[in-house]
Amino acid sequence: MDSMQLLVERSNKRVYRRGADCVKLFGEGASAADVLSGAMNQARAQEAGLPVPRLHEVGKIDGKWAHIMDYVEGETLAQRMEAEPENPAWLELFVQLQMQVLDTYMSKLQWQRDKFRRKIAASGLDATTRYELLTRLEDMPQQRLSCHGDFIPSNIILQAGRAYILDWNQLTTGNAAADAANTYISLEKYDQPELAAAYLKTFCEMSDTARQYVLKWVPIVAGAALGDCPEGDRAFYVGKCGGLI
Repeated sequence: MDSMQLLVERSNKRVYRRGADCVKLFGEGASAADVLSGAMNQARAQEAGLPVPRLHEVGKIDGKWAHIMDYVEGETLAQRMEAEPENPAWLELFVQLQMQVLDTYMSKLQWQRDKFRRKIAASGLDATTRYELLTRLEDMPQQRLSCHGDFIPSNIILQAGRAYILDWNQLTTGNAAADAANTYISLEKYDQPELAAAYLKTFCEMSDTARQYVLKWVPIVAGAALGDCPEGDRAFYVGKCGGLI
């Protein structure tokens, strides 16, 4: 551990640089199923030709699960957007990359709808609200698109004219508008309401999707997020359930 440089620290993981490698070290409570599923998702994205860091190994370091992959030197798209907030090219690149993922077929992925059902059931919301969210979910169209599930600017690394997409743990097969709704509320959660609004406008224009349709997914996605979110985020997601509570 002494030879590793800490890059990112979250409640459930830490990311380090170790020479030419990047080490994603999961917390003590990480399940083997989730860790191995995330590695498989990244491998599928890599084999499908998407721009992802090459995965080398899944193992344990000091008793904790870890993904070991190429370290990609560069700045995040979030940093570039912060440095040039008036430049629309970065937001357009962000949406183009998301649409590239959506349009890339990957087999044997978990169904987004099944994941949402399971997480809403574990949300801690009352039975009436859970019923309403699950009914809304069943009424929404089902698609077979590759949805990243955590598509935010800090998960994009820019290097020498190329963009690399990180964090594939939440990858599913499902509806593009649901993936856009997740990005939209994630940007709002990180106190970027203006960027969230600009993102929604850009995504809808570039994908020819009705804004109202993306927003219909917001309570569903927020309810699902409550299934395993940190306690400090619960109030935000409950608020996004859209007056159902």
